[in-house]
Amino acid sequence: MQAFDRLDSDTSKLVVLYLQRVGDATPDRIADRLRLPLLTVLATVRYLVEEGLVRRLDGSDRVVLAETARPRRDRRPA
Repeated sequence: MQAFDRLDSDTSKLVVLYLQRVGDATPDRIADRLRLPLLTVLATVRYLVEEGLVRRLDGSDRVVLAETARPRRDRRPA
């Protein structure tokens, strides 16, 4: 996964790897399985959604890897 290389955070990488392995999961399940604080996982999932690497399943709190990753946004202020 080329988009994996652009992740700076180890937590983001762990969440992506976990989702690659299991397919889909809720943030609380991810937190439990990876032994991370739920707030950390929620923030990480939000970041991954914003980056286009993860998407939420309709009508659910479950997340899955996105089929295609969007190009990385420039985070520098204009």
